[in-house]
Amino acid sequence: MFEIILYIITFLISITVVGGASSAGYLNNGFTRAFGGLTTQVVSVNFLYGYTNFETFIRGCLNGQVGIIGYLFLLSLGFLMTVWVNNLINYRQAIM
Repeated sequence: MFEIILYIITFLISITVVGGASSAGYLNNGFTRAFGGLTTQVVSVNFLYGYTNFETFIRGCLNGQVGIIGYLFLLSLGFLMTVWVNNLINYRQAIM
């Protein structure tokens, strides 16, 4: 479950970075956008895998070790990702 959350977060980060660079005039063709997005996602997921505090906290929330607050945190993280996806679809930027 942790890996799924991690890949969704890094996918949203890479879409945001590539969208921002594209709107600024960089990454003009499809190949450079795909390469930029893939590079951003690989770097992000490797960073978050190496960042053990984040992984330990999410795993603790998933296993119930943090209690009700952990479940509320996961719920709020889900809402945040939902709003992020909605903003990307409707406004073509993650943060307004």
